[in-house]
Amino acid sequence: MLKKKVLFVFLLCLVILTQAVQPTKAEGSFIKISVKEGYAGKVKSGRGFPVQVTVENSGADFTGDILFNFASSYNSNGAKVLSIDVPKGSKKTYSLSLPAFSEEYYNNNTQVKQSIFLYKGSWKDDHEQAFIGDKKLKPKYIDQGSRTLGMLSEDSDRLKELKVMATSNQIETIVLTEEMIPDDELGLDSLDYIMIDEFGISKLKNTKQQAILKWVQNGGKLIAGAAPNAAGSYGSLYQVLPMKPDKEVLTDTKFFQATPTLPPFKDIPVFVGQLDKGANVAVKSGDLPMVVHKGYGSGEIWQTAFSLGDEPLSSWKDYGHWFAVSPMLKGTSTFQFQKGGPNPFDMLFNEFAEVNEYFASSQFSIGQISLFLLVYLLLLVPFLYFLLKRLDKREHAWWIIMGVAFISSVGIFVIGAKDRIAKPQMNQTGIYKTENGQLNGFEAVTFLSNTGGDYQLDFSKGKFYGVPGSSMMPVNDGKRYAVLENGRKTNSVTFPNVEYWSTRTYFGQASKQNAGQFDINLSYENKKLSGKIVNHFPYDFEELYIWSGGKKIKVGPVKSGESVSVNETMQQDYLAGPYSQGNSYKQPTSQQEVDELKREKMEYAAIEFLYNNSQSENQPILYGYTKDSVIKADIKGKNEARKGLSLIYQTLNIQTKLSGSFTIKDDMLKNHINTIRGGIINDMTGRRNEMELDDGEYDYVLELPSQLAKMNRKLKELEITWQGANVTYSLLNHKTGTFLPLPKSHTTIKEHLDQYISEDGAIIIKLIKAGQGDPLVRMPELSIKGEINS
Repeated sequence: MLKKKVLFVFLLCLVILTQAVQPTKAEGSFIKISVKEGYAGKVKSGRGFPVQVTVENSGADFTGDILFNFASSYNSNGAKVLSIDVPKGSKKTYSLSLPAFSEEYYNNNTQVKQSIFLYKGSWKDDHEQAFIGDKKLKPKYIDQGSRTLGMLSEDSDRLKELKVMATSNQIETIVLTEEMIPDDELGLDSLDYIMIDEFGISKLKNTKQQAILKWVQNGGKLIAGAAPNAAGSYGSLYQVLPMKPDKEVLTDTKFFQATPTLPPFKDIPVFVGQLDKGANVAVKSGDLPMVVHKGYGSGEIWQTAFSLGDEPLSSWKDYGHWFAVSPMLKGTSTFQFQKGGPNPFDMLFNEFAEVNEYFASSQFSIGQISLFLLVYLLLLVPFLYFLLKRLDKREHAWWIIMGVAFISSVGIFVIGAKDRIAKPQMNQTGIYKTENGQLNGFEAVTFLSNTGGDYQLDFSKGKFYGVPGSSMMPVNDGKRYAVLENGRKTNSVTFPNVEYWSTRTYFGQASKQNAGQFDINLSYENKKLSGKIVNHFPYDFEELYIWSGGKKIKVGPVKSGESVSVNETMQQDYLAGPYSQGNSYKQPTSQQEVDELKREKMEYAAIEFLYNNSQSENQPILYGYTKDSVIKADIKGKNEARKGLSLIYQTLNIQTKLSGSFTIKDDMLKNHINTIRGGIINDMTGRRNEMELDDGEYDYVLELPSQLAKMNRKLKELEITWQGANVTYSLLNHKTGTFLPLPKSHTTIKEHLDQYISEDGAIIIKLIKAGQGDPLVRMPELSIKGEINS
């Protein structure tokens, strides 16, 4: 009988406990969540994108947080917070932007069953709620080797010829609607270009208009077509357009002569007006500007005097071809994947952010430890022996020796750990380029905890769109590793349950507007560089350098608002863009080696991730180190010990006077490769002129140093040398548009050289790789001889 009573009580308790637990999960079942990710469901792997979130509430008033888990790479994951307030019986639509989604992770991880989580109240209270609807983001991925072109038009059919052009040139076109435009620039990160064709930008919310402007400032390319009422149509964008059209005229169509055939119509209406200061004309029709452009932050704004989608231009069969070869679609300045290449976040962490995790600490050298042991064994033990023997107290030796050993161990521990016990430590490392007064680049923030618990990093004074550093946490539990939140004045990332003496890293793209610049007034003549540099940044630089080719010249320190004079003799006849000799993978054994390794990696990353991905001409740079941080970071509720180091560079446009003969080797030529078909497996093989490529077709582009490209030059000889099998090479004739085959591994050209070098100093060699052989391809080596006509 007693057993039956005990069994009854046990079952009753089990029922009560079950009923107590069930309402917590069921309480939110009246919430339905629907999501639209990216642009018509498409995103670019490794790039930011918008998410539209619709929340329907069929129950009581609900206030809470939704967490969206993401993985920027296989080893980096976190969650982004969206706070919602949905009254009873209502339906609301929200938007947020995620920093990245990794195709390589989500395609290979079938264990991710849920990546969207709902919480009642704050997510920190951990009151998870059940809901119906979408439980996981499932975007489609745009090919990594493609560029993305977003089209804003009153009728996308007007741009049908440009859609055909884009497909044949590895450009993915995305028809944008008002709802797709996010409220911040991070959501536009998946786009390389935005084209506007008679679309009413002014009808967009101001936050959306500002998002487009900031996207351009961060490296995007905006292509704006003409409109009858540009001032009223373009809204906030009108003030930054390179041309302010105020009259309509007719002009002939001969400026389309880059196409195989001229248009069947003789003239088109265009809208022209005053050009802004700093605007450049790329295409003319007589004296009228047809295509103009100017830099804006780190990006560019291109503007046409003609409508992009009006008839009869929109129906001309060669319109797409003309647009494809126009300068408007030359390259992008956005850090991105190469098809088949390594994940950019893994690259950025390994080559830049990881070194930020080295923290200074008190250490004993081998000599100090040896001296301590010598004193302990040779002096303390014999001394105690004779002292205690004399006092006839030898029975006390055991506890005295143990006590000295214990006190010594505690002392060694305290000396070695004193920095880690007192307060958390924080390292900040940044690399930035300055253009038009704006800083754009990458930042890494790492802290070393002094206690266990939650750590919240707050960021202000700039934009910082980062991702958590490498971790082994499962992606379906992102809230356990790092949670990102956007506030009105600051953004934050919270790392829950941090262990004692553990590091956490947050890194990614960062920018700051109105940050200042260097005022540079330098001239170069007879290998002598002279002039003055004024520091208009709010930062003190502990050292400035000029970097040309593989040479670095130390200029000296300069404080904010002060100037430094330059008077250096160089070994180069001309100055060119910088190139890095490769990165070091040594393991530092001292603080001095850590500091040296950090600067080495910062310089390498600045060239590989910023300079080589920018639209800068082949120009030298001025760069410096400052201990001031561009992005302000704080650990909430902690008095952390901080250490910052930022590298900031600016390209040099130097007044150059050259005369006489010159010889240019390929190490003074800025280069990049454009994929026509195929894919880049690895472009960081450790050697400057080697890459690993899939079978396919590629254009290898080399650029003359900026000052040579603009001078009155006479070219006398062009030598091209190449090595390897399963690859054929040909040289572009810019005048005829045809390619000259290079059947011999060593080719010398002495006639009509100007046909093979464009007006802006570009040389293009086509590579066609065939056969399933070694992916390693050595790029052709060039030597150019000529003379300057003064």
